[in-house]
Amino acid sequence: MTLPINILFTVFGIPIYAHGFFLTLGLLVGVAWVALEARRRHWPKEEVVPITLAAFVGGMIGARLSILFFNGWVTAPEVLNFFEMFDPRVGPGSIVGGVLGGYASGYVAAKIIGKNGCACDAFAPAIALATAVGRIGCFLILEDGLGKPTTLPWGVYVPVAGGGGYLAQPAPLYDIAFNLVWFAILLALRDHPWMQNGNLLKVGLAGYAVFRFFEEFVRNNVILAWGLTGQQFACIALFVAVVAYFVYHYRPASVSTRLA
Repeated sequence: MTLPINILFTVFGIPIYAHGFFLTLGLLVGVAWVALEARRRHWPKEEVVPITLAAFVGGMIGARLSILFFNGWVTAPEVLNFFEMFDPRVGPGSIVGGVLGGYASGYVAAKIIGKNGCACDAFAPAIALATAVGRIGCFLILEDGLGKPTTLPWGVYVPVAGGGGYLAQPAPLYDIAFNLVWFAILLALRDHPWMQNGNLLKVGLAGYAVFRFFEEFVRNNVILAWGLTGQQFACIALFVAVVAYFVYHYRPASVSTRLA
């Protein structure tokens, strides 16, 4: 197989682009998993549907707007043209931004409709599975040159304009492998009593944040400050927020409370 593969196939003369195809497939897989999980948990559709729609819209917007933070305001003319969000050659933006936007909007929607508990745990395995599927498109088109040059035996050949090429870190494949393993782990944890009311999703996001922070060192994203990319700063913020949440909500009772 020779990379990149930008066009998978054509339908009545219309090209179907790899990036857009697997991005859409990933979203559909994620939504399908949420529907199955909601049914398994016996959640009413009147609650699941608005939360899912809000998370989808928020994820698309978050993925797009986060590029301004990750790559700078010079990208504003393209990023703020939301019509290009639906261009299959372009895609919506950053997966990290999409995860953050989807989580935030889904949480707000759940509060607005007054849902008892948290429906967001259904999204934890779905996010991991959808990301794994979506990353196939990133790999096929050699998005961002895959990763930094490498001499490792599993490096993937990346051609350059004018001839020749080099071996690069297959970052999307690392992402796929991690998310498939993480998906299985989240499935094993989903019925644990401690992993309810949003805890499973928080653990899922924190786990991906840790992985993505270190994966960034082999990717080609823009360095913002202190040798770190915007994605790494987002991962740090997400991980710290999750840890702070658990520390605050599950801290031991004070001495006065225990003696009361």
